[in-house]
Amino acid sequence: MAGSTDGSKPLRAIVVEDEDDDALLLLRELKRSFDARCLHVSTPEALRAALADGPWDIVISDWALPTFNGLEAFRIVREVAGDLPFIIVSGTITEEAAVEALKAGVHDFMVKGRFARLAPAIERELREAETRREKRLAELDLERQRAETERSERLLRSVLQAVPDGVVVVDTAGRVVVWSAGADAIFKMPRADIELADWPRHYGIYLTDRMTLAGGGDQALVKALSGTEIDREERFLRNAQVKEAWLSVSARPLRASDGTITGAVGVFRDVTHERATQEQIMISDRMASVGMLAAGVAHEINNPLGAALLNLELLDEMLRREPARRDDADLRETTADARSAVARVREIVGDLRIFSRHEDPTAVQADVRSALESSLRMAFNEVRHRARVQKDYQPAPIVDGSEARLGQVFLNLIVNAAQAIPEGNIDANTIRVATRTDAAGRAVVEVSDTGSGISAESLPNLFTPFFTTKPPGIGTGLGLPICQRIVVQMGGEIQVESVVGKGTTFRVVLPPARAVGPQRSREEAPSRAPVSQRRGRILVVDDEPMLGSAIRRVLASQHDVVTTTRAVDALERLRAGATFDVIFSDLMMPQVTGMELYARIREEFPDHAPRVVFLTGGAFTQSARDFLARVPNPTLEKPIDRNGLLALVSERVKAPSLPPSKTGT
Repeated sequence: MAGSTDGSKPLRAIVVEDEDDDALLLLRELKRSFDARCLHVSTPEALRAALADGPWDIVISDWALPTFNGLEAFRIVREVAGDLPFIIVSGTITEEAAVEALKAGVHDFMVKGRFARLAPAIERELREAETRREKRLAELDLERQRAETERSERLLRSVLQAVPDGVVVVDTAGRVVVWSAGADAIFKMPRADIELADWPRHYGIYLTDRMTLAGGGDQALVKALSGTEIDREERFLRNAQVKEAWLSVSARPLRASDGTITGAVGVFRDVTHERATQEQIMISDRMASVGMLAAGVAHEINNPLGAALLNLELLDEMLRREPARRDDADLRETTADARSAVARVREIVGDLRIFSRHEDPTAVQADVRSALESSLRMAFNEVRHRARVQKDYQPAPIVDGSEARLGQVFLNLIVNAAQAIPEGNIDANTIRVATRTDAAGRAVVEVSDTGSGISAESLPNLFTPFFTTKPPGIGTGLGLPICQRIVVQMGGEIQVESVVGKGTTFRVVLPPARAVGPQRSREEAPSRAPVSQRRGRILVVDDEPMLGSAIRRVLASQHDVVTTTRAVDALERLRAGATFDVIFSDLMMPQVTGMELYARIREEFPDHAPRVVFLTGGAFTQSARDFLARVPNPTLEKPIDRNGLLALVSERVKAPSLPPSKTGT
């Protein structure tokens, strides 16, 4: 290696030369213009080794060498060092060889001994080499950016394909530039088929490859292209044969760095099922509110109804005991009519109470016939002007489930049957309700009508939320889906058969109860009331004075009865030493409830606690329901049956008589 500090510009050079004198001459020339640090080599192996020890600024090579020539040296440089500047200095190179060398990529050549342009040539080649290096770096950087962009685009495409939401991007002309797989699934159409400009607003969505912004109206992406951000839910009809869907739409303008709008992006999500769920929740809430209202109404009616019923039964009994007189016929007939009317009100109140109960569908058992009868009574006003009701009740097993929820199913089916029949031709139309047991031992309930029927195209969608065959404003499209859910939860199934113009039959099939308990009966109590063996002492605590008075009149012929409207008065009597065979206590009372009264009696008069009988109108709080499930005492539901009341009192006063009261009764 030879070097000098004569020149101002550093230069690292390899000199390929087999003549030492020529090499020294070349080195001397380089030192005049550069701070040259040079390495002298003369064989291919030495050249390769030198290049490996780089870096170097330039290679200056003789053309004719003993073992190889300048063109071969150039190729070695290209192979090892790439685009390193290469100049040939030779006294023997021919013009043809020089042309060949330049075509191969050699940067320059000159004749030995004529070094006047050597330094300028080297400086030029160094500048051009730097330019080429910077260009290569720029190209590499651009290639890296392009590769990164492609990776980002691939990632974005993968994300768009994976996301279930529909993602659509349009340019300022309304042309679709991005259409995700989620958009295909939501809109049920390929990108090429979309014709937004032709879709009316009430059909919902939106885009087209040839969308014109004129007349775009309220479409979300059109508004986003104008700079408005959109977040809303919209209806979407895929085509005239498919039911509408609901989409959640979020649209935003796309902007350049200077704020100019360059397009718009919309994200669409099918929220039809979510809306159906919300509607069902709202309906459930409304049903709960209606149930609470029904329970409250039943409770308020039960007290005066109970008083009226007991008084009418007592009056009827008194009339039966009196010798018949000519003018008593009208009185007896009037009394009988009043009892029938009150009994009908009693059934209606009972139906309201069943409808309002909050029962665990797996914890109770239901009589399908009883639920069906209650539903018919509740739907009476809807049916009476449209059709005659035919009943075909064959034996059917008790089923597991809530009679209230089962009644909800039957009520919906009966109302649907009535609404399928136009008003005004009662004799020509019927609604048939039937019960039976199928071959598998299951309970089968059928509700059939002679109405308009349901088309074959509509049948598969009957249990789909929001689908309805009724005119706008008549149905929500949620009644049958809710019915199906209730029946399925009870382990059953609901079937439908229909012929257009002839009518429809809905069939509810339910498995029998796992352990059949005693069937509930609404039959009249025995006409003869039992007579007690001894006269008992009875306390009635109810905040409704009429009901307390009615109970006293019924029992007064056989027992001594004390009534009060306040629990505190009952406690004062007990504390004063009074004793009772039976204590009737209303469950829900102002100030002190029947539950609180019972707790005081258990604490202060434990021998009287088993003698408490609760009276309830059915408007229970959760704490009241838990209380009745916990205590062993009997409960009488209002309105109270006279014979049942007498039988209960007679049974409970059979025990040995109580010690005389200190204060009397």
